Amino acid sequence: MQVFFTVVLVLNLLAEGMAAAALISGPQGISAAGQFPDGMWAMNYGFAALAIATAIFWVWPHRTNLAAVSAVLGLLITFHAVMTVALAIPGDQMGPVGLHAVMTLLTVTAFTQRHRWCNS
Repeated sequence: MQVFFTVVLVLNLLAEGMAAAALISGPQGISAAGQFPDGMWAMNYGFAALAIATAIFWVWPHRTNLAAVSAVLGLLITFHAVMTVALAIPGDQMGPVGLHAVMTLLTVTAFTQRHRWCNS
């Protein structure tokens, strides 16, 4: 199960890291920030995605500590669940909806199984 947890963290890093890169460097990203206010949303979400992508680095030294793993997985569950809902409401970004839904399921599964590899 610790391998599963590691895979979930790596997938989170890759998915959110790519989203961050695309949003920060995209047409509504950092180059548009000074041009018009609508550019701020994409850039801000890009930096938020970058922040959530780094979860693997913060928890890695404590990946067998129940409290640390619970906190990080709780944040990842919340992030991916609310992003699933937020992206599903307009209904025009079904790829990201599916990705966040899968990540929600993976993080919930890791959360429910964390006692298998964590020390109290």
